[in-house]
Amino acid sequence: MNSELLNWLSIPLVASLGYEHVPWWGNGLLALWLWALGANLGSFMNVVVYRVPLGRSVVHPGSRCPGCSHAIQWYDNIPVLSWTLLRARCRYCKVTISSRYPCVEALVATVVLVVGFLGPVSLGRNLPHALHPAEFQYQTAWLWLLFAYHVLLLCTLICAALIRYDDQPTPLRLYLPALLVGFLAPMLPPMEMLGSFRPVAFAGLPELSARAVAIWDGVTGLAVAAALGLFASLAARDIRRSTLLSLCELPAVMSVGLFLGWQAACALACYAAAAHLLTAIVTQGTAWARRIPWLAHLTCGCLLLILLWRPLVERAPWLGEGATIATFGLAAGVVAACTYLTSLIRDEAAEETLPEPTESVPMTPDEKLAAILSSPSYRLAELDTEFLQRDELRPVRMQLELLKPEMALEEQNINSTIVVFGGTQVVEPAAAEARLAAARQELAADPDDPARQRAVSRAERILAKAGSYDAAREFGKLVSASCQVDQRCHYVITTGGGPGIMEAANRGAHDAGAKSIGLNITLPHEQTPNPYITPALCFQFHYFALRKLHFLFRARALVVFPGGFGTLDELFDALTLRQTGRMQAIPIILYGREYWNRVIDFEFLADEGVIADEHLDLISYAETPAEAWSQIQAFHEETAAVDR
Repeated sequence: MNSELLNWLSIPLVASLGYEHVPWWGNGLLALWLWALGANLGSFMNVVVYRVPLGRSVVHPGSRCPGCSHAIQWYDNIPVLSWTLLRARCRYCKVTISSRYPCVEALVATVVLVVGFLGPVSLGRNLPHALHPAEFQYQTAWLWLLFAYHVLLLCTLICAALIRYDDQPTPLRLYLPALLVGFLAPMLPPMEMLGSFRPVAFAGLPELSARAVAIWDGVTGLAVAAALGLFASLAARDIRRSTLLSLCELPAVMSVGLFLGWQAACALACYAAAAHLLTAIVTQGTAWARRIPWLAHLTCGCLLLILLWRPLVERAPWLGEGATIATFGLAAGVVAACTYLTSLIRDEAAEETLPEPTESVPMTPDEKLAAILSSPSYRLAELDTEFLQRDELRPVRMQLELLKPEMALEEQNINSTIVVFGGTQVVEPAAAEARLAAARQELAADPDDPARQRAVSRAERILAKAGSYDAAREFGKLVSASCQVDQRCHYVITTGGGPGIMEAANRGAHDAGAKSIGLNITLPHEQTPNPYITPALCFQFHYFALRKLHFLFRARALVVFPGGFGTLDELFDALTLRQTGRMQAIPIILYGREYWNRVIDFEFLADEGVIADEHLDLISYAETPAEAWSQIQAFHEETAAVDR
């Protein structure tokens, strides 16, 4: 490595630390720190992209595994590295972790590194390494703020683009931090630094102070960007399409104008509209390409503009101080035209569900035969997964989910079932003790942290309920050993197939060498069934209604252990059907009276007159597995006697 390159690489750390001689590898350490900073920003942005459209807090609660809901420890939350070391699976339940998370982290890290070392050209660099060390004391803090200024804009745009890629609207609160910073930024730096915020200042008001001009420049950029966004929205034939600029994306365009000025807003709007049109032309007919949002092009253009604005202005003065009202008019025309043409292409692609065969080029019989055999229209309907996933085929898919488990249960001679519900967080005592020990260890590092105190309290409560895991396991073993004899399949244990209490009940049947059933449900995040279910009796559902039907269709009893929302949903669904006489008479047993009396005050409902007194008889309580099993036997013996 030659000395000139070594000197260039060492400049950033020299200025940052205020020393005149720093080893060349010091710049590498700075680059590593910047990359790590960007990766952590990317990790936080993954949370923002997921939670903000749902209206949830991005701070509380902490990150949890979507499969087992276990809190993710700090060592499993290191950007990119943890995902790689865990081999893309949760440490506890082995659920697959999407590759999107490390990809976003790596992307943001790269953007932060590039912005830090290469832009903006108007000052030489973003970081304080373009200055002589003697000037460091005065300049460095401002240059770091300028770096944060540009990174905030880019991170906001990346989040918005990812949300639109997921076909979700971008709420206004996503843009509020950027809009607030854009308005306040000109009020903070020294007067001579005001021009650094925007590549070209507004030159139409020379009688105003530099600070007033900087503020006016931001307001002008905001207004021009909003106008361009409205032109694009009006030009689109269908502004509801996720690939076109819609009204919910206007704050993103306005943020660009506020941060970089109205000239930049014109240039970026034209670039994004033209790039989106080119993408639509090149990728016409592909489903994946239709998901590329307009904001993705705007974000790429914004990054390029931050890095290359000065060379662009030197070659095209109309983008700089030479910009006039004609510049805005030209930009508005380009944006409107490109957006309209893009909407035409998207509409035509959406209408062509089965393209008409064209014979513009003559084909030989052999070529036609090959085309026929490879055509989707020739594929058997039951083998055409794209066809089966269409909205019009939803009734067929629902019928398949009804028939597939039903036929399998008949083939396995499943005559009746006992359904066990309970929470996924109620784990066996050893696992609960381990979680409590880990929570206490974290609390010891910061005893005054309310979040860690809360985590210890929750872990203690889970440990107090860990006996329910052993009870569910014992209950599953007791019932299965009593009823599955000589290949008879009565009172087969059935659960939701997940971890916690469900795992315990299936595990008890497994201990007895008996069959058990698991009815999984597809969720926004991938989940894995527990390993104790009979393989031929584990089913996956897409529709909750059909899953609930199969829970209760063959049920002869329902035993509900402590649980959360899902458990309560399943309990009240069964209670409603029993109350209205829409299902067979079965005992509904709540395990652990103390827990259930605190969760639901059934007596209060009766006292208030919203349920009848006799409806309280639909519920009974048990404190031991043997007591629950005895209640089930007594219920059906009494029912049989009445029937006779």
